[in-house]
Formats: sequence, structure tokens, C-alpha cells
Amino acid sequence: MMVKDRTKTHATEEKAGTMGMFTGVFTPSILTILGIILFLRLGYVVGNAGLGRALIILALANGISLLTTFSLSAIATNLKVKGGGDYYIISRTLGLEFGGAIGIVLFLAQSLSIAFYCIGFGEVMAEIISPDREFLPQIIAAASVAFLFIFAWLGTDWASRFQYVVMGILAAALISFFWGGLTQWNNTILIQNWSHPDKGLPFWSIFAIFFPAVTGFTQGVSMSGDLKDAGKSLPLGTFLAVGISIVIYYLAGVVFAASQPADVLMSDYGVIRRVAIVEFFVIAGVIAATLSSAMASFLGAPRILQSLSSDLIFPFLLPFAKGYG
Repeated sequence: MMVKDRTKTHATEEKAGTMGMFTGVFTPSILTILGIILFLRLGYVVGNAGLGRALIILALANGISLLTTFSLSAIATNLKVKGGGDYYIISRTLGLEFGGAIGIVLFLAQSLSIAFYCIGFGEVMAEIISPDREFLPQIIAAASVAFLFIFAWLGTDWASRFQYVVMGILAAALISFFWGGLTQWNNTILIQNWSHPDKGLPFWSIFAIFFPAVTGFTQGVSMSGDLKDAGKSLPLGTFLAVGISIVIYYLAGVVFAASQPADVLMSDYGVIRRVAIVEFFVIAGVIAATLSSAMASFLGAPRILQSLSSDLIFPFLLPFAKGYG
């Protein structure tokens, strides 16, 4: 009887997706991968590790994401992927018991990440507006959560338009950074920054700081239920996002090492503003990176919860199984 009910629930909730690879998978994935760590922590990683070790850290972290992407692609091309993203794939390959346990954690992690991203946005904006005003970051963060909630409530069409704007801002920030880095290129500094500094952090501590940057590709997977052809869009969109982000991270690491001394990279989280030729674009890029990551979590977390609820693993979640609009 339980199996019958599960099947019935999925049949009544399933709807045809409307989003393609670029909008539904590539855009949310690339915007989350090229997020706050790129702008505020990559220089810190290069300064503490030295360029040589930093490149190894990038290779290890991105190697894990590539292997995961291969596994995702293998499953997505051999299974009809419905709504629920990571949870749906895990539950249909390892079983509902494993899927339910992991699905709850995935939902909570994405929900809490909204708060973290918005707090980061609030701190950046408070630093610009009035650094000494108490509780200003929290007020700005609360306002940004309300703003993003409205977009998520209006639906994926509005959220997608918002992500296109963010992508344009992010592209301008990266162009400004690389342009400024080329004008400040110094081979002597590059050679000095190759080796690990004496006062740098241990290897695995630096790895732990950087690794969350490469997990953003899961945001595109979370949109599986909104895709026209998940079996085609998920592998292609995820591989494109991961591949392009690897190139950008490697180039950015080299630019940091060739333009700023290690003590500056280690002490100034906002060192990217020193490198960029137009500082305004970098500030806008930091804001765009935090808001786009929060928006992706806003869209992904409810879809995981809905898919989890429709499987009747936890009866108290059943009211969340029904979709609207």
C-alpha cells in the first residue's frame, strides 16, 4: 500500500519542465561556483599556500567535483530524473532510506546557506554604507532575504531574469580583475610567491577554506524537475560550469601571485580590489556573487523538500508535497 501511495503522489505532482540547459543548469551552477570564495578568499589561499601548493589544492578540489560530475552524468543518462535534484538521484540509486537521511541534510544545508550568503552580502554593504553602525549588516541581510523571497515566490522565470543580470555583473568584475592583473604583472613577485611562506597555514587547513567553492555545481542539479530534458541538460550544463570555473580559478590564482606580495594576500581579504582596474565592478561582483548564491539556494531547497515529502518517508512533511502555480 505504501508503494502505491508513493507512486500516486509522484504522478499527481509531476509537471513538464520548461527550462533548458543554459538557464536551468549552467547559470545557477556557474554563479554559485564563482562566488564569494573567488572574490574574498582565493587571494588568501594563494598567499598562505604559495602558488605551487595553491595549484595542487585547486587540482584536488576540482578533481573531486569532476569525479562527482561524471557520476551524476552516468546516473542522469540512465535514469529519468524528476524533481528533487541530488535527493532524487541518491534515493533512486541507494534507496529511500539513504535518500531520506541525506535529503533532510541537503534541505537544511541549502536553507542555512541562504542566511550565510545574505549575511556576507550585509557585511559588504555595511562596510560601504556605514562601517560603525551597529546591527546594519543584519538589517541589510534581512532585507535581502525578503527581496530574494519575492523573486522565488514569483517563480523560476523571474529568478532566471535576475540571474542573467547577476551574470553580466560577474563578467564585468572578472574582466576588470584580469585586466588589472595583467597591467600589474610582475615576474619577480610571481617567483617569490611560488613557494610556501614560513608563516603560512597548513596545507589541509587551506584546502578546507577553498573546497566549498567547488560544490556550487549542485545548485544546477537541484533544478532537475524544471528541465525539459534532464538527461541531456544535467550532464552538459554541469560539465560546462565545472570546466569554465576551473579555468577561471587557475588563471585568477596565477594573477594574484603575479600582482601582489604574499604578506598583502595573507592580510587583506579584499585584495582583489587592489588588483582590479575598476574597483566598483569588483564590489558589484561581490554583491552579485552573494545574492546569486542565495537565490540558487532559495530555488533549490524547496524542490528537495517537495520531492522528499512526496516519497512519504516522513509523514509530517506531507503538506509540503503539493505544488502551487
